[in-house]
Amino acid sequence: MPATVKKEFEFEFRSKEHKSRLTIPITIPLSQTSIKEFVGRLITAHDLPCYVEKDLQTKLHAFVTKESNSLFDEHAEEVIARVRKDPKVVDDLVQKWSQAYTQEVKTYAKPEEASQEQQFSEVYHSLIHSPALDTLLNLEHTYSLTVEDLILQRDKDLEHLEERQQKEMEQALKEVGKTYTDDQISQLAQRHLESVQLIENKWNSELNNLKDIQKHEFRDWIIKVHEDTQIPAKSPSYIGRVRAMSNTLPEAEEEERSSATTRLEESFTVHLGAQMKTTHNLRLLCTDVLDLCRHKTHTVGGLVIPQPQRLQTAMSLYSNNLCGLILMVDNRLNSYTGIKRDFAKVCEQSTDFHFPSLDQQFSNVDKEMAKSNALRAQKTTTEDGDKISIKSSSSSSSGDNQLDKGNRIQVGDFYITKHSNLSEVHSVFHLVIDDSIRSIDISSRHPVILSIRNIIKLCFRSDITTLTIPLLLSHEMSEEMTIQWCQRRAELMFKCVKGFMMEMVTYGGQNSRTIQFLVPCGLSEEMFANISNLLTTIFRLSNPVVVRSSQASNAGR
Repeated sequence: MPATVKKEFEFEFRSKEHKSRLTIPITIPLSQTSIKEFVGRLITAHDLPCYVEKDLQTKLHAFVTKESNSLFDEHAEEVIARVRKDPKVVDDLVQKWSQAYTQEVKTYAKPEEASQEQQFSEVYHSLIHSPALDTLLNLEHTYSLTVEDLILQRDKDLEHLEERQQKEMEQALKEVGKTYTDDQISQLAQRHLESVQLIENKWNSELNNLKDIQKHEFRDWIIKVHEDTQIPAKSPSYIGRVRAMSNTLPEAEEEERSSATTRLEESFTVHLGAQMKTTHNLRLLCTDVLDLCRHKTHTVGGLVIPQPQRLQTAMSLYSNNLCGLILMVDNRLNSYTGIKRDFAKVCEQSTDFHFPSLDQQFSNVDKEMAKSNALRAQKTTTEDGDKISIKSSSSSSSGDNQLDKGNRIQVGDFYITKHSNLSEVHSVFHLVIDDSIRSIDISSRHPVILSIRNIIKLCFRSDITTLTIPLLLSHEMSEEMTIQWCQRRAELMFKCVKGFMMEMVTYGGQNSRTIQFLVPCGLSEEMFANISNLLTTIFRLSNPVVVRSSQASNAGR
């Protein structure tokens, strides 16, 4: 586009029996407003008589058209002259036009080629809905048992090393001043730390190699079985592969690896909406949040097989019915402490054959975090054109810089990880919280609750039809969680989630969704019943209509 220029527009008109002249500087091209609106502003600003409006509009339109065409012609001549002088400009123009056509116009676009990941997902989805379903799940389960055995060996080795080092350190501390000096004690502690790191690196390397081998073998087996199914002549080969892999199920030991756990659970069907009502499923659960992620095994006929929940999760992996979970975490992007460490251990128990490992996903999140922090720091423009800053105005600039460096994730931020090796979850929303969430007086405008709104919105847009939300915004019971505290928090969350779901009608809200409200294991059965009754008062339940036939009525008489 050519640069804008200032041109003077002169307009003569008769006012009170004498001629008047109006000279106005006008920016060419006049692209900010229309001619009619500009004329109205001129009449108001210069107090012009109303009868000159039509004549002023006609002359101004002719002036703007003439000057704009002249400006465009000059710019075109300059561009043509520049092209004639430098042939490289022509090549650049051709490349830009070609790129614009191939990327923006479907007719000229190149046929899209499916990536290897997309091809594998389609093959896996077809096999998981075929007679090879049980074999696939058993193969994944067999691989996970191998990983668990290696992790068990690693933990035993580290535990033995820790015991030996502890005894050695206790013996050295007893002989301080005699055989050992303070410097020697420090050197001993340093050697212990180096030994632990060396052993951890050795086992982690073996674990990563095992998972890489399993992932490669699993994908090769999937592709070969799919190829066998596509060629009728090779159907016996397909059956042979499935049978051979089915015979590799491990036998159960005398004691099962994990016993079945019971949990409090209630389910409800509700209607949301004013005119177009939508049916949704609500479920109130009382269990450990990681029980939704852990693989649990049981025995049938002397063989160790996965739980049935794993079947549904695998079949819906590449579908429009995904499952999500909100995990409350702190503001550090690692897996070293608290619930994050426990969740990382669950993810480590088996190989993820479809997505990167948890550490790799954290690394990708860390890279994207730099971009998000840059956007957070820069100024944004509101609809009325005023400049505002996302940063808080109450803190000084030096304080803001320290906050950005030390606390890169703020309360209410969340990042997402994808998993295919968890029991009942595909996507995990890691939602950042702080101690303010323990207060009884938080409102619906709290950053954490607003982020839950954004998570629900993202689920409606991304085919995540089942979402598990920590009802009390905590995964553990604590001292401040009294009966009054739990009731107020549950009421706030029920009302907020109901409002968020009704708001999301414009984002595919006509489809049925399942919201699971999760409460910690330490909650009493009486409190669980109170929260269940509270849910029925806030949401409109779907009550069945009982119609009695005439025969039944006569029989009753």
